[in-house]
Amino acid sequence: MKSGFVVLAGRSNVGKSSLLNALVGSKVAIVTPKPQTTRRPVRGILHDPRGQIVFVDTPGVFLGKKDELSKKLNASVREQLEGIDAVVYVTDPTREPGAEEENIQKILRKLPTPIILAINKMDLAPEKRPHTDAMRRIDVAQTEIIEISAKRRSDLNRLVDSIFAILPEGEPFYPDLQITDMAHKEWLEELIREKVFMRLEQELPYSVHIEVIEIGDRPNGSKFVSAIVWTTEDRYKGMIIGAKAQMLKQIGTDVRRELEDISGMKAYLELNVKVDPKWPQRFTV
Repeated sequence: MKSGFVVLAGRSNVGKSSLLNALVGSKVAIVTPKPQTTRRPVRGILHDPRGQIVFVDTPGVFLGKKDELSKKLNASVREQLEGIDAVVYVTDPTREPGAEEENIQKILRKLPTPIILAINKMDLAPEKRPHTDAMRRIDVAQTEIIEISAKRRSDLNRLVDSIFAILPEGEPFYPDLQITDMAHKEWLEELIREKVFMRLEQELPYSVHIEVIEIGDRPNGSKFVSAIVWTTEDRYKGMIIGAKAQMLKQIGTDVRRELEDISGMKAYLELNVKVDPKWPQRFTV
């Protein structure tokens, strides 16, 4: 048997969370078109007759941003790269390599850990991924380059085979059937944040934090969830609530529908929006 921790690393919005969900076969990480979606490291667990792979989805690496949130996210990436067994470096051939790409490569070259370079989004037509050759020329002393599509789940079996080839022997870290170490409360907070981002994709900045304050059962057998949407300014609060509270209702409906689809049970969601300019200092992102 083999087992180990494998970090999914790369710059923001290259598809790391989509890849994690595809590898595990279930939704454990939220996915939106906006960069800087992933904030806390999310672990997804792959069970296989050969052993167990614990994938860790990390936030993207950001340069030139001095705000408290970005500092915490960049520090989180470096922390997750310590003491792991392998790295899957995920790249996006639709975007030109830049300073952020160079920075993550600089970090990876210093690691003693085996690295697999995964070029994502290869399901797209060649003209829609003009930087494929540039990605193929990347050198971080990787053991292998694998071209994949997280969306189509193309060549993921090959990626898993390559990971098992370099993992050490060891016993599983988690029991059978467990696919994430995220607590239910944390997962709910991530789900609500996903729906906020999806509804306010263009308008909303990254000044949003979700705090679930109550999870319970109702006498009729339905689930009850109460949560606060924290933001940094009154004007952002207005965006989240919307005219006649319609935006907040739509966000709540999106969350409730997904909860009901997953659990097969009726759900009731209570959302409140509050302002605190200093929430990035108060909460662990």
